[in-house]
Amino acid sequence: MQSLKKGFLTLAPLFLLLLVTACSGEDDNTMAGTDKTSQQPASIFGVWKATGTMYDGVYTPIADECQREIFLIQQDGTGAFRKNCPDGTHIQALTWTQVEGDVYAIDTESTYWPVNYKLTFPEGNNKMYFTYANPQPHEFSKIYEKIAEVEAQSSTL
Repeated sequence: MQSLKKGFLTLAPLFLLLLVTACSGEDDNTMAGTDKTSQQPASIFGVWKATGTMYDGVYTPIADECQREIFLIQQDGTGAFRKNCPDGTHIQALTWTQVEGDVYAIDTESTYWPVNYKLTFPEGNNKMYFTYANPQPHEFSKIYEKIAEVEAQSSTL
């Protein structure tokens, strides 16, 4: 995990550049659709920003900037979450593997084991619904909008 953190620090300036150049012109009031059919995405890889939640079919935009984390997914099985909060910027490295179909195991420093999430794209390639893969009492998804593509990475973070 230490080498993962060191590698992430070397890639951090590129990540920050992507964020600065890609975050302009977003429409925060876009309503999420309720169509549950998922389209095959062109790529899950890229930089995504949390913009809303869907709870039992009701869409709510995320107003708190600290909850509007940036999610980087790279082809080499690595990535990161970044939050800009009043107490500072928080970056958490992650690793991921595809379990099957649209289910991915995400492992971060804050989890004791990988958690399976279903990544679906009901509105096309620019919106991703991030949902627990195991059935829950209520249907909940965090909605991310793609803000940048990333090129294939040959080295680990």
